[in-house]
Amino acid sequence: MGKREEVRQRTFAEILEAAGRMAEAEGWRAVTIRRIAAEIGYSAPVIYQHFPNKEAVLRTLLERVNGELAQRMRAAVADEPASRGPHLAAVAYLEFARSRPGLYQLMSGAPGTDVDASTRRAAADDVIAFTRQLIGAWAAETSAEPTSVEDACDLLWGTLHGLACIGSIEDIGFDRALRLADQAVTALLGYWSSPTASPEGRPQTAEGEK
Repeated sequence: MGKREEVRQRTFAEILEAAGRMAEAEGWRAVTIRRIAAEIGYSAPVIYQHFPNKEAVLRTLLERVNGELAQRMRAAVADEPASRGPHLAAVAYLEFARSRPGLYQLMSGAPGTDVDASTRRAAADDVIAFTRQLIGAWAAETSAEPTSVEDACDLLWGTLHGLACIGSIEDIGFDRALRLADQAVTALLGYWSSPTASPEGRPQTAEGEK
């Protein structure tokens, strides 16, 4: 790697890190190209060499933070029984939201994030695909037959997002959100395991899944 490319990559990383730090401290409305430039000691035109606008910075951060979440969820279930997968992934999800509140707000479309819902959904593709695999593996190991793995994925994802929002409320907190998550996941798995949850037989998998 040449020195120029090394400098380019370092500046690129510094821009993203500065934007994340500012958001954690002040919220996403405070993040601007000029503020980022001042934070890392460059002029605004230098930032524009890497990103055309704030939205481009946020899109890149969004892709990276979803990748980090997917990695944490995978690590949480690695070498564990598939029957425990949804519970372990739920804990990893909420611990991520607790440890990265500003970046979680970016994923959730908080005010000032300036990223539309379809872009946020696309950035979460890996997390969604992994969640579907997780539920499919759980169903195969436990002989459960949810009507639709896709519906089950969205229900689990929506439940965890709601609990993450509850966890961010100071007088409730993430310790309580984690206890509620254990109850919620147990209830969802119990419903999907019941005969009445699967009138059409085998779960419908997404295209390409087995």
